[in-house]
Amino acid sequence: MELFSALLELIKLPAFVLGLIAFIGLLIQGKKAPDVLVGTIKTILGLLIMSIGIGALITALIPIQAFFEAGIPAGGFETFVTFDEAVVSAVQDLNLAEIGAAIAWTMLFGYIIHILLARLTPFKYIYLTGHMIWIHAGAFAILFHSFGLPFVWVVVLASIVDGIYMTLAPALAQPFMRKITGSDDIAFGHGQTLLNVFCGWVGGVIGDPKDSAEKTKMSDSLSFFRDMAVSISLIMIVVAFIGAIMALIQIGAAGIEENISAGQNWIVFTLLQALGFTAGVLVLLQGVRMLIAEIVPAFKGVAEKLIPGAKPALDVPVIFPFAPNSLIIGLISGTIGQVVGMIALALIRWPVPLPSMIAAFFASGAGAIFGNATGGRRGAWAGGFLWGFVGWFIISFAYKFQVFGDLTAMGATSLGFTVPDAIVPGIVIWAIAKLFGV
Repeated sequence: MELFSALLELIKLPAFVLGLIAFIGLLIQGKKAPDVLVGTIKTILGLLIMSIGIGALITALIPIQAFFEAGIPAGGFETFVTFDEAVVSAVQDLNLAEIGAAIAWTMLFGYIIHILLARLTPFKYIYLTGHMIWIHAGAFAILFHSFGLPFVWVVVLASIVDGIYMTLAPALAQPFMRKITGSDDIAFGHGQTLLNVFCGWVGGVIGDPKDSAEKTKMSDSLSFFRDMAVSISLIMIVVAFIGAIMALIQIGAAGIEENISAGQNWIVFTLLQALGFTAGVLVLLQGVRMLIAEIVPAFKGVAEKLIPGAKPALDVPVIFPFAPNSLIIGLISGTIGQVVGMIALALIRWPVPLPSMIAAFFASGAGAIFGNATGGRRGAWAGGFLWGFVGWFIISFAYKFQVFGDLTAMGATSLGFTVPDAIVPGIVIWAIAKLFGV
């Protein structure tokens, strides 16, 4: 029984799922036992290293996020935090009307539908980003639950939408992925797809891919910016101290040290968070390189035998090493886009999502990379900005009009969804439901 329980826990972990895929793929190709062992372990380690890097990033970003939250007074308008994982976790914890069970079953049946569609249709992609599989299953189950449907219909409809999403979204992004990576080996598997593709389209309209941000030349006096570790560190130090100073104005040094830095001097704490963020990026990229080096050749065995021609759709960091300059541009322009969006939303008295450095880095950074692939530097700056600006309006719309129902009543107080791949289909389905009086 203990062994069965341990195995059940292992197959829930994305690292071991990918490791199993690598193991099967290498066996199918007839690789020798040492090669199978090395490929399997390195695949698992690659994703675990990525997870450590992402954890370090988020650990550093949460206090920076807290600076901005403390530094921006509500001023007569409603504010909320946009954080997908927090929404789904809160709803599952409260488990109102068995919504937690509906999310779990949607994850299972949605993925089965996805695998069947990948096998039977021309869209040969396997969605492998574990937390996104969970988030979208949660979002779609919550959406249909909010219509007051019976439990079975919530699971059936949410699973169908979820399975279709995981099959079509990587296909939508793949033309851009070919430009970004220079190959057709990997696909994009993250909830940012719709806005990233929009950023890529805008980049193609306003810019020239030959004028790539990755070809930017700097004077000798600025040559240190060529080192990604240094440039990210400097940018994050500026961003972190802007947030810290805003918080300082509102709650003072004592407030920061009591509520955010756990007693550490606010200047030292802010500096450490900024540098901790960069350390997380470097760990993350090492994991990405190891994962791609092992999973792509191993995946060919699965693709050729089980789902001929299939490509792995992987998490957003897989594109970061291909365009590090664009990633930094996206962080800057995405933060600006969020601030402009917040001002516009405050003026029209819509709910205002607080700034998210997680979205600025992971989402606007990716939007800039997509924009650069089609429009060079102009596309990168526009892509990062548009992800922040347009994204904030979409996020606010879903929260204001309760597209996913009353999230507060379901346990997610002052929390909203972020990923457009959940919000945009949610708005469409919600509008159709409204049209038919549901």
